[in-house]
Amino acid sequence: MRSNNRRSSKRTGIILAIVVLIIVVLGAGIFIYANPFETNENTAETTEEVEETPENSGDDQTSENGENDETDEGDATAQEPEEPEETFIDIQISAVGDVMAHGNQLIAAKNNPEGVYNFNSVFEDIKPFIEEADLALANLETTLAGDSREYSGYPLFNAPDALADALLYAGFDTIVTANNHSLDTRAEGLRRTAEVIEEKGMDAIGTFSSPPDPDERYLIKDVEGIKVAIIGYTEHLNGLDSQYSAEEVDAMVNTIDEAQMVADIENVKTHDPDIIVAYMHWGSEYSRDPNSIQTTNAEILAREGVDIIFGSHPHVVHEAEFIEVDGNEAFVTYSLGNFVSNQRRETLGEGMEPTEDGTIVNVDIQKNEQTGETTIESVDFIPTWVYRHSDTGSAPYTYRILPIESALEDSNLSESYKERMRGSYERTRDRINMDEPDTE
Repeated sequence: MRSNNRRSSKRTGIILAIVVLIIVVLGAGIFIYANPFETNENTAETTEEVEETPENSGDDQTSENGENDETDEGDATAQEPEEPEETFIDIQISAVGDVMAHGNQLIAAKNNPEGVYNFNSVFEDIKPFIEEADLALANLETTLAGDSREYSGYPLFNAPDALADALLYAGFDTIVTANNHSLDTRAEGLRRTAEVIEEKGMDAIGTFSSPPDPDERYLIKDVEGIKVAIIGYTEHLNGLDSQYSAEEVDAMVNTIDEAQMVADIENVKTHDPDIIVAYMHWGSEYSRDPNSIQTTNAEILAREGVDIIFGSHPHVVHEAEFIEVDGNEAFVTYSLGNFVSNQRRETLGEGMEPTEDGTIVNVDIQKNEQTGETTIESVDFIPTWVYRHSDTGSAPYTYRILPIESALEDSNLSESYKERMRGSYERTRDRINMDEPDTE
């Protein structure tokens, strides 16, 4: 019995195995039939991914490198800021010599249909040059005491206020009044001269309409953003100061005195000026060379920090130079000659032609706005000659200040005048060491 049962179980297991195998085969067939290309597509996709990876990888790398480069450049810019660009202020300071008012000049100024004093035409030819300056100085060697006194020339000068109008018309803004004729019309005339100049809108330097405080003995001017200090002194007063006490003189006019100049410059420095200018009335009349008073005081001024020194009084042009004292450099013109006067060969005699000569000196100044450093960039000169003419050979004359180089091109001037101008030009050029242009 037991044997029959074992055969029956084995047969049943075989049948079950066959059924399972059939089911598996049928299931696989159905699966393959439903997804006939799946394996190939997966394989293709895998291949495409592998093939595309280098291209994609390269594109990504380029993009990433570009982004990184820009980031690096930005970081570099942030870490190293650019230095600000330097900016500069440039100005021109111009100066001329003696503005005289001799008797024949007064007659000429009133020789017009209106019969009123007018000096404007004297300055007409040089007006464009003066107007180019940012700061223009002239020495007024006469007083403006008013018509309560008689108008007069040498030896005690008193000119009409119209002369101040003409200086303003020409373009001057600072008038030096400290000179040997400051007291020609006494204290009243000295004070009124300064008052008139200031009322006209210009600055007076060297004399005072009222007793000055220590900080009123000089000028501080803002010239286009450059702070300019100006001081002015005279060597003597033609002995007219003897009628006043030393204290009274000191309250009216700056005279050359080392202790006073040093004290004034120290006071000037408290204003922290960018540049200091001195205008000095000194030297020997008609001498062609600076004397020891001029050279010694120029060295004192340079030592104390003055940058530019203009000179007048000799009535002839002197040399110009840079000097250095104790490490301080200054530009000096010892005498700028006569800007306008009646002094000439006809009035003073043969050999006095140099009194007809003058010059406009232009000093170009530059300030670095970042560092504050202020320097003299260049210096040039415009030689001038005083033209005086009358058809009759006697007063009234016509006076003009002529810039020689351009005047030589004027066809209305006679050859005899041009010849005198050439001689003037040669003298001035030789004195101040100018380059030689064509004046033929």
